[in-house]
Amino acid sequence: MNLQNFDDIRPYEDREVGEVIHRLLRNKDFLNFISGWQLPGIYNLLPWGARLMTAIYLRMWLGRVRSISQFQKRVYFVVRKIIEETTDGFVYEGIQDLDPTQSYIFISNHRDIAGDSMLLDYALYESGFDTVRIAVGDNLVQVGFATDLMKLNKSFFIRRSEEGAKKIYAALLQSSQYIHHSLRNGHSIWIAQSEGRAKDGMDITDAAIIKMFALAERKANFDNLIERLNIVPLAISYEYDSCDIAKALELQVTEQEGVYEKPQGEDLENLARGLGGYKGRVVLRVGKPIRGEYGTADAVAKEVDSQIRRNLQLFPINYWALSQLNDPPYNVINARFITDPDDNAPYFEQRLQQCPEKARHHWLRMYANPVVNKYQLWPLRISP
Repeated sequence: MNLQNFDDIRPYEDREVGEVIHRLLRNKDFLNFISGWQLPGIYNLLPWGARLMTAIYLRMWLGRVRSISQFQKRVYFVVRKIIEETTDGFVYEGIQDLDPTQSYIFISNHRDIAGDSMLLDYALYESGFDTVRIAVGDNLVQVGFATDLMKLNKSFFIRRSEEGAKKIYAALLQSSQYIHHSLRNGHSIWIAQSEGRAKDGMDITDAAIIKMFALAERKANFDNLIERLNIVPLAISYEYDSCDIAKALELQVTEQEGVYEKPQGEDLENLARGLGGYKGRVVLRVGKPIRGEYGTADAVAKEVDSQIRRNLQLFPINYWALSQLNDPPYNVINARFITDPDDNAPYFEQRLQQCPEKARHHWLRMYANPVVNKYQLWPLRISP
């Protein structure tokens, strides 16, 4: 298939890198974002001074980058610093059981806008594997410099903003074809198990993701196709969610008004908060490539869920949050988990008190639901 068919969704290529970086270094919005994130004190007092300092540093750091691999080597050191400064340790497991000569589709639970795929890339890079191409919804960050950064970091777009059955189908088919094209050419893929982050802490795979994979080869034997796609479930667990309050407030608004209208710039704020916020311990576990006779997308989605649940790491705050909920369904579940008082309970309470009172029940559910999900304590798909 002609690569030009993917020009509107594909990542940047090496030949485009120099021009894109030059454009970024002249972009005021980009310089404001980096300055506000890395130099907040100076930026609040003297924005132009912070922008100037940022621009000078970035020219020195990125000015000679002319390929995607060179850019990602720079990103690697940033990610290592983020891990050192915002976590109490990052553990990754299971990558050693994969074959670095093969390409895979990593289907991941999704908690953080950039962090989930970023940490997989870091683990792969450290393990001697190539990094992944990252599936991103085109509705995620509608800002020019953010698009440039994502496409420099091997992101491709799934066009979710299309309207009308024919356009939606064409967009999904294009995404499916691009994923197949990438796999055939030795590029692995990261994709979330469903659209958007799991704000309520329930990690459930949308079978539509599996159906989208199959669109490009609709006439192929389904199970043979699934085996060729090399689907690998991925579970990532953060002890603390840097965006927990923002997520709880969004769930509260949805509960009250039936819909949440995302303010301009919120995605960028959540991206920065997710990268720079304290995460505690972080555990990433890679599952096994899916093999066998499933027959349907729903069956494959259930297998993905099974592996993600099995590899999900629970932390004391998850059980503590469960113990704090007074909702009847949670009371029944909490009776199954008799735990000793945790020395960190005062810290958990402090984090809870930082959340506005009206949204605290959502905050608690967000941390309690991974326990519910891991042990399949149904029926408890509590809607906001």
